[in-house]
Amino acid sequence: MKIASISYIIGLALATLVLVPRVTNAQNIIVLVNDEPITSFDVAQRMRWMARTSGFGERMKAYLTGDSVNQRFRQMMMAAQPHSQAEAQQAAERIKKELIEDAKRRVLAEGGGTSRKAVIDVLVEEKIKLQAAKKLEIKITDKEVEENLAQRAGGEGDTKKAKLEEFYLQFERDGVSRKTIQEIFRVQLAWRDVIRKKFGPRIASVMAATPDDSPKSAENDVQYDVRILRLEVRNTSDQKAIGERMIEAENLKNKFRSCTDLPNEAKLVAGATVKSIDKAKLSSFPKDVQPLISKVEEGQMTPPVLIGDAVESYAVCRKAAIGKPNAPAEQKPDPRMAEYERFSRGYLQELKQKASIDYRGT
Repeated sequence: MKIASISYIIGLALATLVLVPRVTNAQNIIVLVNDEPITSFDVAQRMRWMARTSGFGERMKAYLTGDSVNQRFRQMMMAAQPHSQAEAQQAAERIKKELIEDAKRRVLAEGGGTSRKAVIDVLVEEKIKLQAAKKLEIKITDKEVEENLAQRAGGEGDTKKAKLEEFYLQFERDGVSRKTIQEIFRVQLAWRDVIRKKFGPRIASVMAATPDDSPKSAENDVQYDVRILRLEVRNTSDQKAIGERMIEAENLKNKFRSCTDLPNEAKLVAGATVKSIDKAKLSSFPKDVQPLISKVEEGQMTPPVLIGDAVESYAVCRKAAIGKPNAPAEQKPDPRMAEYERFSRGYLQELKQKASIDYRGT
């Protein structure tokens, strides 16, 4: 009796099957932050979000290929004991669904390689940020959140509503609620306004005291060692596809620790590659990217941008003055952004030290 191969079955299943994982209603309190709860549901939702935006396809593929899944498939088929070709096909269909559901459950529970503790720490900080915004009477409306999300989803004009709905649905299929998505972006907008309201004048004074007197000719006196993270976009007219790639690139940027580790991180995202360019002048890079590269410091990545048929982000590994290989180039990051980050880190640390954080579960 001939049985379809596991590779054929899993390939067919991945192309046709959409599974919606069960989301538990359990609301066990994990942490109290100034008497406001973070629940097990909150943690599970964020783990799913992290998994969905951190190489989801490649992680699924890793679970559904190789000797282990083939062996499980054969064992489950033998246990089913089909007596005919029709029974064998039915058993194969049922087993492939079980294998895919199990793989998806594991991938979504892994949080894209982010530990549960790290996710809880992020949620604690976000709760503190929202509480700070509330004290300053800063309120981010649902309309503001959805406008921001629509832009990220690639919607413009009459297409905004449709693009936003597509954006929500791609995550809801994997058990991430739109409320979770909205709260993630609400925190970002609220904290931005907190820092502007508390430290805006001081940040502005830095800009006023930092004239842009660097000569343009100096740009070509610097050499850059750069790693280009490239995420292919198969259809650049598809704004949804571009939005998804932007999110994946931003997530890799946030995880970036070193140029050495970047290729391994990129392997977790389908269609992502890393190219090395060493001892290159700023003029060697696309014009749209040059200002971004010149502003970031060594060991940092630029924000992702669409270049041709791919979303790209540039990791600056080294800056050096030409003719002085051992002398680092003068670092001139954007002073406004540098001050924003400084005040943001300092104020968040201050709030965390003052906060009542009661860990009650794991």
